[in-house]
Amino acid sequence: GGETLKRIVQKRQRKDESSWRCWFEVVENTPIKIDLDGPNIKVIYRGGYLCSMSKAPLYPSADEVTIFWNENQRVPAFRLRLKRPSSAHLSCLIDQWEVRLEMSDRFGALLKMPGYLFPGRAKLQQASSSATALWKATQLRLLFPDSNKMWDVTGGSGIDTWGFEQVGMHCWVTEPNQDLAALHRHNAGILGTDRQVIECTAEAYQPPHAFDLIYADPSRMDLHGQRVYHPADCHPNPLTELDHWLSFAPWILLKLSPMVDPDAALKWFPTCHQLWTLSMKREVKEVLLLIGRKKPATEVQRHAVDVHPDGSENYHFILDQSVSASSLGEPKTYLYDPDAALVAARALPSLAVRFALTPLHPEARLLTSDVLVTDFPGRIFQVVALHPPFQGEWPQGAS
Repeated sequence: GGETLKRIVQKRQRKDESSWRCWFEVVENTPIKIDLDGPNIKVIYRGGYLCSMSKAPLYPSADEVTIFWNENQRVPAFRLRLKRPSSAHLSCLIDQWEVRLEMSDRFGALLKMPGYLFPGRAKLQQASSSATALWKATQLRLLFPDSNKMWDVTGGSGIDTWGFEQVGMHCWVTEPNQDLAALHRHNAGILGTDRQVIECTAEAYQPPHAFDLIYADPSRMDLHGQRVYHPADCHPNPLTELDHWLSFAPWILLKLSPMVDPDAALKWFPTCHQLWTLSMKREVKEVLLLIGRKKPATEVQRHAVDVHPDGSENYHFILDQSVSASSLGEPKTYLYDPDAALVAARALPSLAVRFALTPLHPEARLLTSDVLVTDFPGRIFQVVALHPPFQGEWPQGAS
């Protein structure tokens, strides 16, 4: 206040909610008012408007994304990157183009939401698919029907946050990356949710209240951009942060690398109550641990789950850990190749007992029987003939 303006010299867009700042050349002292609220910037001079400008949107509209996709479906990505910017949102538009081109199977449900935006491809490498996000959220809702307040300590791409919000969770998200935090706020507005986004690390955040649940998906990239899988190498480190998190919530759902050995995970986190090995389309996607403040009174319940692209279950197998390894046998009429989630979950002894099958070898994943088991969770082959091991080159058709 107290100054008038000769002209607006420059305007600049910033990546926060107060996205506009203006610089002015001062020429004389006369009362004015600058109104930065709402969709417009208004400079008021002596009771009237000196000028009024619309704020440029921080992100492209749903129509812009659709038009860009339709116009460039067959254009190579590198040509788009070298293209002379015709829009202030070109980089974001290319990110949306790449997701639609390369990851439509992973994010099908979210791609149908007008205005929902994804971060760049590099920041989606560890992201859950919309199917696994919905499955996790549904599972938590079944386990904790009265829980509503969740702290997502590792906001990231926001796919899992979206899933939890679909089942009625009110989410607080900590995300230190400015771009990702801004994208969280944008997508929360598109979805109409009351998501609270705090732009800081999970270690630095001091919650003002307790939560019903905490979700953690630590980054599995080290400082050199190399992938890691041991939780001690992840950021934040769940092994050192666990006690701090449990002081704010009685339960933590922890997502680990699909490469993690479930037996090792249970040693790292002795207060784990349930463990899921989650797959989709015969590929293990996640290892999930439900961790409490105390050790379980009974044995940890272990699951192998495969989901359809819509998040519904293809099968849900609960391991019987009292079962010992079955006796080995020779190949019979049928061979069974269990799905990846079952193999990764160490479920073969349970499978053999459940379906009356015989293992071929202690280190092999194949099972066999003379009676066809049609509902076996995996591939089924009929044995046509038995041959001794091939010498030299294998004949055509052998694998």
